[in-house]
Amino acid sequence: MKILSYHYEGTREGELCFPRIEFGKLNLIVGDSATGKSRLLNTIFNCAIMVTRDDKFFFGKWNIVLEHKDLVYRWEFETAEVDEDRRVVHDRLVLLEDDNEVVIIDRTPEAFRFQDQTLPKLSPRQPSIRILREEDIVFPLYQAFSSIVRRRFSKSALEDARRIQPLSPDVLEQLRKDRDLDQLFGVDRALSCRLYLLSEVFPKVYEAIIREFKATFPFVSEVQFGMGERADTFSPSIIPIFALTEEGIEQPIPLPEFSSGMAKVLLILTDIFTLPSTGAVYMIDEYENSLGIGAISFFPSVLLETDTPSQFIITSHHPYIIGNVPVKDWHVLHRKGRQILVKSGKELEDRFGRSKQRAFIQLINDPFYVEGVE
Repeated sequence: MKILSYHYEGTREGELCFPRIEFGKLNLIVGDSATGKSRLLNTIFNCAIMVTRDDKFFFGKWNIVLEHKDLVYRWEFETAEVDEDRRVVHDRLVLLEDDNEVVIIDRTPEAFRFQDQTLPKLSPRQPSIRILREEDIVFPLYQAFSSIVRRRFSKSALEDARRIQPLSPDVLEQLRKDRDLDQLFGVDRALSCRLYLLSEVFPKVYEAIIREFKATFPFVSEVQFGMGERADTFSPSIIPIFALTEEGIEQPIPLPEFSSGMAKVLLILTDIFTLPSTGAVYMIDEYENSLGIGAISFFPSVLLETDTPSQFIITSHHPYIIGNVPVKDWHVLHRKGRQILVKSGKELEDRFGRSKQRAFIQLINDPFYVEGVE
């Protein structure tokens, strides 16, 4: 799954409008404060959760070209308030084949056509990809939107990832039987459980995660699992607790007591090494907040070096991250009222040169960046 191009227009007062942005495998969104970096990620994720959840509805106008399983689609989708009611007002899905366009869905308030059929007026508050997700030609698209992930690092989100959680042996046995790593993607289990499942069923993946983690924090001498006590002695569950030992300190430190930096690094590594084999869109907003350089420095290299069909869209203000992501992968934002202007890094590559330090200094002195909001 990759988003090849993305265009969004806010249709309500004060909402931002983003021009067509062409995305590659790695995409660094940069810009001065309030230029719309976080809101760009919001619009992408809002669209995805409208497709995958019944209870979510957002206003706007989207035009997305995406690639999934070697097929390329364009989806045009618009919502609005009509007679004080939330409604889908335009919904068109097209398969792009060479120079041809095969219309799969064409939907307006007056008519709903799916391939060569005219359908009855179905829910006006749901995208057609959700309504028709059981259809063979639509289901891959539904899966694709299900693989758009926005990782958040608020205090509550990190606490949730670090929590101690029981794990049914049935889950472990099913994973051993299927040997399908994709089953771990998006699984609603805390980090200790995910790592324990990896260590038991996919030890090579687990070892790769630990190797990267220890390279980032070289004072970590050992990692291990402890087992928590069951509150209910009749429960068939186990309670794995991931822990580490630091050099010179005998007492293991359990995951709930990790620093926020160590927890973030471990969480991102686990996410990246368990992204689905068909690819995902993995979004992170200002990962570097409140972190020291040790927890920041691993980030660009792991994104650049990881062997995955997945796509990464990240935002950052930090000079280390900006300086270590190739200029060609930048998207520089500038805001004029509610209109966002975007300069592709490919436009800046020749002018900024190949020096990491020089490129960052030129960026922060470029009027397009400095005068980020007009």
